[in-house]
Amino acid sequence: MAIPHLAVIAPCYNEGDVAIRFVEELEQIIAVLPITATIVVMDDASTDGTLALLSSISTRAPNVTFKALSLPYNMGHQEAIYQGLLFASSTSAQHFIVMDSDGEDDPKALAELVQHVGAPIVLVARGKRSESLFFRIGYWAYRKVFRAFTGRSITFGNFSMIDRQVLGAVLDRSFIHYAAFLSRQKARTEIITYDRRKRLDGHSKMSFKSLSYHAFRSLIEYSEEVLSMFLKVLLALSGIFLCSILMIMAIKLFTDEAIPGWASTLILSMFNSMLLCVGFFAIGLLLVNTSQRKERAGKHLYRSGS
Repeated sequence: MAIPHLAVIAPCYNEGDVAIRFVEELEQIIAVLPITATIVVMDDASTDGTLALLSSISTRAPNVTFKALSLPYNMGHQEAIYQGLLFASSTSAQHFIVMDSDGEDDPKALAELVQHVGAPIVLVARGKRSESLFFRIGYWAYRKVFRAFTGRSITFGNFSMIDRQVLGAVLDRSFIHYAAFLSRQKARTEIITYDRRKRLDGHSKMSFKSLSYHAFRSLIEYSEEVLSMFLKVLLALSGIFLCSILMIMAIKLFTDEAIPGWASTLILSMFNSMLLCVGFFAIGLLLVNTSQRKERAGKHLYRSGS
């Protein structure tokens, strides 16, 4: 039986020594597994010398090769993942693992991931988290909002493994939010669970603002569903308004009760404004989704760092 060849893609930005420690730990884990692996760290135009540190890495395990790549300017976490996958597609790897380079995604999970190489998609669900209570509450709220809008649960992040067929779909269609994109695929999916560790340096970079951006991007992947929900709400409210108008007309025509005109007008105006806001938001998600996919799909923007 042939030894599986995996590519591990890890985006990083201003990680410094943390990235070095991550690669060293990852290499130690892979060294004892019955696989060959290419570790690809995609530096997102770090400004703290991270790329120079990555370029000095030399792996010792015979079944591990390492490649440091960089983007021409800071393009964001998701673009770094995309460019890393784009490079990995040129290797002989048949399976592709995406994980963070800060140590929060546990490299020990690879031992279990490689046992599922027969599945097109393997997601690593997050167990316990080490962030603050405020952040965990925000993350809980995000998951509830995501389920309300999409009808699906999202208990995982970028940490996952896909085969080459799914990779083809990823590179052809591109994505705004990798985890949400994978959740939409119809390929057979398996899920394993690992606790979310602390960063290797002990200081989390994930803020509530970052979580908000993360949530917005995930909804962009489901922009069609968001738009469909808006249309359903619009139809429901239209029915309510129609019934209200008929009731008001009936009261005016067949009773002597006075209905303050300003109240009904104000309420109607407020609901119309709300509908416009929701509609612009939903249509905006759809337009951003379409435009960003067309702009970057298949473009090689990375350059060699080592």
